[in-house]
Amino acid sequence: MTLRQGSESILVCVHYGPHGQRLIQRGSRLSGLLGAPLCVLTVDSSKDNEYNSEKEQYISGWETLTKEAGGEFLIRKCIGKKTAEVIVDTAREREVTQIIIGQSGQTLWQEITRGNFINELIELLGPIDLHIVAVQRYPDLLEQTHEKGFTAYLVKQDNDYVLADEVEGESPIKGMFFRELDTDFNSGLFKIVENGEAQYLRILQGVWVKPVQ
Repeated sequence: MTLRQGSESILVCVHYGPHGQRLIQRGSRLSGLLGAPLCVLTVDSSKDNEYNSEKEQYISGWETLTKEAGGEFLIRKCIGKKTAEVIVDTAREREVTQIIIGQSGQTLWQEITRGNFINELIELLGPIDLHIVAVQRYPDLLEQTHEKGFTAYLVKQDNDYVLADEVEGESPIKGMFFRELDTDFNSGLFKIVENGEAQYLRILQGVWVKPVQ
């Protein structure tokens, strides 16, 4: 793909976690305003034989959103490189002029967790503009307020959905259940992934408490 000199091109970087959908939507809006091509990139640092079903759900949702926005979805392996290097290599290959990434209080990128990712990326980018979007993760302190999550199901019983350890009934909802600390009841948060976006359902004493419409 060769771009005309002076034209804009947008690259959105998403990683395994709940805010990818919002970043893609931000990139899509910017792409529309500038009349610029959109590309969405996720950098895969996993080994070739690793498989994560939840991660695959995220990727599938991101790819669908990208295509609906008229963009191109890319997955690039690290292969001995740092994430920042892979992003910059892709940006130069695609003649990108603007990059969008997300940053939250508890980032999902290990490089950011170690503290040098943003500075390293800025040093490598050169003339490419970098947009750092503040994203809120819900709940930010999940690991401090809830026990370690485990695979569970919501199964329909009469007019309610109840928590179960095994598949039961018709069309059960699979997800991860995080029990609140210091409680003897199955109360906490039930995490599901839809269209690449994580949602947290409130569970009270084993029953999904649906929000009032």
